[in-house]
Amino acid sequence: MLAQQKVTVSGTITDAETKEPIVYANVAFPDLGIGTSSDEKGEFTIQNVNVGNYTLSVTYIGYKEYSINITLNKDVDLKIKLQQQSLGLKEVLVTAESSKSGATSSKIRSEAISHVQASSIKDVMQLIPGNISENPDLSKPGKISIREIGDDVNSALGTSIIVDNIPLSNDGNMQQSIQGGFQSVAGTGVDLRSISVDNIESITVDVGIPSAEHGNLTSGAVHIKTKAGGSAYNAKLQTDPHTKQAYLGKGYLLQKDLGVINVDFGYTQSYKNLVEQTDLYKRINATTKYSKTFFRGKSPLQLDVKLDFINSLDGKKWDPDMILEEENHSKDQQFRSNLTANWSLDKPYITNLSFDFGFDKTWQEGFEKIWEQSSSGPNFFSTATEDGEYEIQYGPSGYYSEVTYDGKPFNVYSKLKAKLFKKTGILTNNIMLGAEWRTTGNNGAGRIFDPTKPPSGGGTRPRPFTDIPSLNQFSLFAEDKIILDLGTTELNIMAGLRMDNIQPDGLFKTNGSIGIDPRINIKYGILNRKNNSLFRDLSFRFGYGQTTKAPTLNHLYPDKKYNDVESFNYYPDLIVYTTDVVEDTRNYNLNPSKGNKYETGLDFQIKKVKGRVTLFYEKFTGGFDLDRTYYPIAFRDYNTIDAGLNPYYVSGEGIYYNDETTGNAVAVGYEDDVTFRTYSVYRNANRRIKKGVEYSLNTGTIEALRTSFNITGAWFYTESYSANAPYWEREYYTEYTGNSSSQESFAVKFTDEHGYGTIAERLNTNFSIINHIPELRMLISLNTQVVWFQKDRRKFYPETHKLYTLSELRDYLDNADLFSYENEDDFYYYIPVSYKGYDNIEHEYTIADFEEPLNQNAIEKIAAYRFAEETMPVLVKCDIKISKDIGDRFKLSFYANNFLNIRPWYLSSREGTYKRRNQVPYFGADIKMQF
Repeated sequence: MLAQQKVTVSGTITDAETKEPIVYANVAFPDLGIGTSSDEKGEFTIQNVNVGNYTLSVTYIGYKEYSINITLNKDVDLKIKLQQQSLGLKEVLVTAESSKSGATSSKIRSEAISHVQASSIKDVMQLIPGNISENPDLSKPGKISIREIGDDVNSALGTSIIVDNIPLSNDGNMQQSIQGGFQSVAGTGVDLRSISVDNIESITVDVGIPSAEHGNLTSGAVHIKTKAGGSAYNAKLQTDPHTKQAYLGKGYLLQKDLGVINVDFGYTQSYKNLVEQTDLYKRINATTKYSKTFFRGKSPLQLDVKLDFINSLDGKKWDPDMILEEENHSKDQQFRSNLTANWSLDKPYITNLSFDFGFDKTWQEGFEKIWEQSSSGPNFFSTATEDGEYEIQYGPSGYYSEVTYDGKPFNVYSKLKAKLFKKTGILTNNIMLGAEWRTTGNNGAGRIFDPTKPPSGGGTRPRPFTDIPSLNQFSLFAEDKIILDLGTTELNIMAGLRMDNIQPDGLFKTNGSIGIDPRINIKYGILNRKNNSLFRDLSFRFGYGQTTKAPTLNHLYPDKKYNDVESFNYYPDLIVYTTDVVEDTRNYNLNPSKGNKYETGLDFQIKKVKGRVTLFYEKFTGGFDLDRTYYPIAFRDYNTIDAGLNPYYVSGEGIYYNDETTGNAVAVGYEDDVTFRTYSVYRNANRRIKKGVEYSLNTGTIEALRTSFNITGAWFYTESYSANAPYWEREYYTEYTGNSSSQESFAVKFTDEHGYGTIAERLNTNFSIINHIPELRMLISLNTQVVWFQKDRRKFYPETHKLYTLSELRDYLDNADLFSYENEDDFYYYIPVSYKGYDNIEHEYTIADFEEPLNQNAIEKIAAYRFAEETMPVLVKCDIKISKDIGDRFKLSFYANNFLNIRPWYLSSREGTYKRRNQVPYFGADIKMQF
């Protein structure tokens, strides 16, 4: 049978100009999952390749990728000449390339990254359809949100960042500042500032339905491939008004075919404020990567071992011009290591076997030094760590509070994957089976401070991280990439299934949860060169997939809550507080967040003109939200006593003073009182709906003009809200004595779906004119970004429950005088369904209950103007980028964002205030050197 025939593919790879052999070039058949590398003579051999039509790819650091479609029906010997990457080439691609498979993804190569002159990975994302360009900013954590308007914590958390097959994890980060002194990414996505862009070969962004191979995500995935191969020394100096960067890298070819070592060093420094220069971000990074191919002749085994070290500082140092010696910072020293082995085999039951292993550990130090000042005299604070009544300390009215956060998060990752390629007649199967294990933990000393000089806000004590259990995840996945050759048309199906067991207690037993995620991408190419003369490609796509993201350690293991209530205050002699400790604030019902993705699209190519349109709908449920839980605390409310009695406290008994006449101890009377206090709980409350249309059109190069036109954009619609609202506190006054009153509270609950939501829409188009002049070795791109409209409004949930106007509320409650001091158009009103008082028992509301003024206080009022839709008009922004090769060793690049200084004022119809649109003009430059 034809499917059983095998051929040998061999060849020689040389430099197109120098004719010298290229050693350790990567040669692969991506469709088959097999490959090898060239030896010291530039030669390669891949044996036992199934006959058929495949794509052959050859890549090497510093060279343009060589890719051809090749039909194999006999042994072939190829002579491949690679062209050094430069602006002197006839074609240089500086845009994102759409994937050819059914999955919606975009690939950005090193030349495009270079032309963008990115300071971080986030800057590269402007090339993805629908994204808008922004000025580089390293003063705050960089996180990616896919198909998003603005930033969203759960969306960023659900975006997986995968570097050389190893997903980076922030799930063990517990560095959550209780005072906001330093910027924390605990419980959110990976801070992209930790990744250097200078040694990246390519970035592939999965915005649609990812392969079943990739898990622990909801939004999508960003795949980063770093450079490997021999090269000259490469240096880069980059600057803009706020940031300075330097880079040096080299690839060393080892003698006697011992492999290749790539070494990279980088330094970055960025100031948020150029005048003060106290708010600083600084990063030092070093990378060593070793690559070698074993058994090159028959069953090539490609091995990559990489070590990364990153030292970063993000903080605000003390300004000597300021009186207060306040400062804060976050220091990270991170070590990452990974091993990747890819073995091309010739077995009837396996084509390829790969193993990925990664380990990383970070030594984190967060520090806050903040001046605590009380305007009413001394500071009072409790140091108690158990329930009870305590005589507490008091301190001066002002002091420096110093808090240190010592975290040592670590991650272990391993994946074993097998592939089988099989072709039978018109049917091709590329089957993948795999297993994956992740462990995340944190063995840091935790939050450390002097309890006698605590941070403001109360409710906290020092906390170690060593008592936090690790988070384990075990996963199985299976997928088949099916190609069905239907004469002149072709049907591609990628169907997969993934199982994620979070906190496993066995293969299919769990102490957490088990999720099953099906995923499918279908592409049907109906027109091509075989059946028509106009279309090179006309394909329809459809996809559906489920995704799962596990909660982080920060979500699973929140801190205890210490609630302190004043029982007696006889300053300065005696102060007594009652402390109630919520020992366990975990939500044992906290589950992974879930995503459902649907999309359909159209791809076409007519001669050089390529286009893609994608329609998508995504619904995410169970996102992580932090909410307050109210509960009653019982305490003694001691009577007020006269001055000069010198009271004292007897632990376990109460407060006494000595009678001046008899000298006998007199107990101070008290009343048993109760009040509400809170603690915070993470819930699966966030819900998010995304839908939209993405589009791209590329004309290819018009030779007469040396110019290509690229149009990308999207209409995005995002709806976000929280459900399952907890109790909300209400306060009322019940007893008046002169000008004073006693205050009591109760907690009201609305419907489970109750909550506010935000709906945002944006339609934008980026028009890029790319002028490439090979003779001058120069490339100029002008990008005009047009935001046709951007609008947002607030929405109330659930829509099935009534949101009343004032007149409607009066009619419903049959009370014409209700809220007589309010105007008709000021508020909307929402009625709670139940309440609980100090008895902690839930009571349902009836209409009659709202005859009482106290219950009227429970009705929620929402400012009406916030629900008005606001639409901002057309906005234009022009950016220019210029790259120029100077000889063979130097390359100079320059960019200017918003160089026309289009920054219109916009009068908000909703808030009545003016807003500036567009960012300030910004520019930067870099020079690259090769020697």
